[in-house]
Amino acid sequence: MSAEQKEQVHTTKVKKEKTYKKFTVDLNSPVSNKLLSLEAATKYLQQNIKVGGLKNKLGDSVKVSQSDKKDKLKNSIFLQVDTSLKFSKRYIRYLMKKFLKREGIVRYLTITSTGPNIYTVKVLRKNE
Repeated sequence: MSAEQKEQVHTTKVKKEKTYKKFTVDLNSPVSNKLLSLEAATKYLQQNIKVGGLKNKLGDSVKVSQSDKKDKLKNSIFLQVDTSLKFSKRYIRYLMKKFLKREGIVRYLTITSTGPNIYTVKVLRKNE
């Protein structure tokens, strides 16, 4: 290899794209029963997720969005978390439970896991 070729090999750096782990919180039942607002839940998650020990500093590491009305998973919140960040699914459940408690409706709703990266918030039946 000549000196020019070695120089070209060292100067070309491949930029890695960030990979994200996706989580979903399905709020269809409480939103359709008008128990809570999807916008309020999304805003709460954006403000209270901690990244590096700091609240409200999501940056590019965490993306929180809500579904469109036309989407098949309507009334859902989608979280995309950078894989290099230490983040557990259980943390999302903790924050959602805290949100429901703050709203004063935790007695009427339950949070269950329905898949590897999906939580569903359901309205409890009256006899429970």
